Amino acid sequence: MPFFLLHHRHDGPTCEATFAAWHGFQSPLRHRPADCTCVAGGHDLWWRVEAVDRDAALALLPPFLAHRTRAIPVRRVDIP
Repeated sequence: MPFFLLHHRHDGPTCEATFAAWHGFQSPLRHRPADCTCVAGGHDLWWRVEAVDRDAALALLPPFLAHRTRAIPVRRVDIP
């Protein structure tokens, strides 16, 4: 099954809404770590997910986030 890097970007004023959007939304991503720059002054979040296609990958996110997220196909490679 393909892997996707979900890259979500928001601005400071919508940071609180970005995290609040998860309340009541069922997803295997809830209550799991994500890479985030919000505390460091940026407003980016990343998840590495496995899904059949981009739409399925984005469906793991609440709609408020999914509409503002890029699903980038990725593969692990060995670095020589």
